Amino acid sequence: MDYIGKLGGKKTVERRAILVALAVLTFIFQNTGGLFPSPFGIKILILIPLTICIAMFEREFAGIFFGLLSGVMLDSFSSQSVIFNSLFFTVIGFTAGALITYLMRNNLLCATILTAVASVFYTTLSFIVYSAFDPIEKPFIFYLRYYFASAILTVMLTPIYYVIVRAIFKEFKEN
Repeated sequence: MDYIGKLGGKKTVERRAILVALAVLTFIFQNTGGLFPSPFGIKILILIPLTICIAMFEREFAGIFFGLLSGVMLDSFSSQSVIFNSLFFTVIGFTAGALITYLMRNNLLCATILTAVASVFYTTLSFIVYSAFDPIEKPFIFYLRYYFASAILTVMLTPIYYVIVRAIFKEFKEN
C-alpha cells in the first residue's frame, strides 16, 4: 500500500515532520528554565503563536492535531491540570484553521489578531482556573501584571513564528 500517497505526498509528510520537530523544540525552549527570558517573572507562551501559525497554513484538520500535540506536551509538564491545555490548544488549532479556510485571509495581521484573542482568552481562563480563588491581595492588579502582560508579550513573538512556518510551508509545498 502507498501510505505516503494517502497522507498527501512526500513533501507534505516531510513538512509536517519538520513542524512537529519545531513544536517539540519550542516546547523545550519555553519550559526549560533559563533558555527563554522571563522579564519580571512573566512567562511568555510561545506555543500559542506557533500553534496558530501552523493551523493557519495546514488548515483545520491538521490544526486539531498540532493543537493537541502542543496541549498534551504542556499538560505533561503541568502539575495543575490534566486536560486544560490539551482541550484549549485543540480548540484554537481547529478555530484558527477554520477561520482561515472560510472567513479570513492568511496574512500576518490575521495571525496577530488570532494570537491576541487566543492569548488573552488563555491567560484569562488560566487566571480563573488557577488563581482567582486563591487569597490574592488585589487580584485584578495581579491579573494585569502577570497574566495580561504574558498575553501581550506572547503576541509580540507572532511575526517570528509566522515567517518560520510560512517559509517551511513554501519550501515543502506540493506542486
